[in-house]
Amino acid sequence: MKRQNAETDKAFRILDICNELLNWILMIILVVLFCYGTYGIGDSYMLEENAMPEHYEIYRPTEEDYGDFDELKAQNSDVCGWITIYGTHVDYPVVQSEDNSTYLMRNPRGEYSLSGSIFMDYMNQKDFSDFNTIIYGHHMDGGAMFGDFDRYLDPSFADSHLYGNVFTNGKDYGLELFAFLELDAYNTGLYVTPVQEVSRKEQYLQEIEDTALWYRQISLSTEDRLVVMSTCTENITNGRHILIGKLSKQTYKDTYKKTLKRNSQIDRIDWGIFWKTSMKRLGVLILLLFSILLLMAVERSGKRKKTKNNSRKLEN
Repeated sequence: MKRQNAETDKAFRILDICNELLNWILMIILVVLFCYGTYGIGDSYMLEENAMPEHYEIYRPTEEDYGDFDELKAQNSDVCGWITIYGTHVDYPVVQSEDNSTYLMRNPRGEYSLSGSIFMDYMNQKDFSDFNTIIYGHHMDGGAMFGDFDRYLDPSFADSHLYGNVFTNGKDYGLELFAFLELDAYNTGLYVTPVQEVSRKEQYLQEIEDTALWYRQISLSTEDRLVVMSTCTENITNGRHILIGKLSKQTYKDTYKKTLKRNSQIDRIDWGIFWKTSMKRLGVLILLLFSILLLMAVERSGKRKKTKNNSRKLEN
């Protein structure tokens, strides 16, 4: 009888050790998940922060001073201009390399950065002299880079944000926006550049008008210079959002400049982007919460088993 009790006690001790070990393993997994989730949230925030135009504002050329912009060009000879869309976060240097992949993960200073740069198609002339100059940029949460393009899905926003500016070769050019498109990147001729034949230019202009979600009638001809700005969208397969403007010697005044100062975050919130970003972070938090609840359930189950084991010992 004593031998049987000893074997039973030994089995209970082994079971207790296994339960304790399982709890510690789950605790370690939970800590790892928590650290990973916290890092992911923080890294996502820092990625958005570092992509904001404020980080490049010191280089922005003005009518009075091109010095800091020239300093940026001295740091990186790929810098070829500056593009601004009034009333949005688009206010960045433009770079161009020998391919369309280099600046997917490099900032305008040439440093590694997941947010990349606003960059010109390698087939275009650096001075924006082509009929269609294509500019690419990542779609970043919080409106950074070309993240504000989603807002042009709202016609009222599009109708009130019509102008911008392009700086190149020491000169400012006005940018008059007239079309916004959502399309499959592999099912359009708009990424062919530079377009040179007059007939092809006419087709190009017609395709823009025919496929645009938002379009306004302005004076357009095959002699004009277009800036075709492209970013990704998850709305459709291989989706791209394209915002198109016409360059002109006439420049336009930035009437939004004061309201876009970053001393008031609330003034700049795009609630659609805000909720999209929040949902991503909420998913990580839900995973962590589920892990905690699971651990609590295992712990409680272990305590119940331990109580039963103790009761059995007393009975024996």
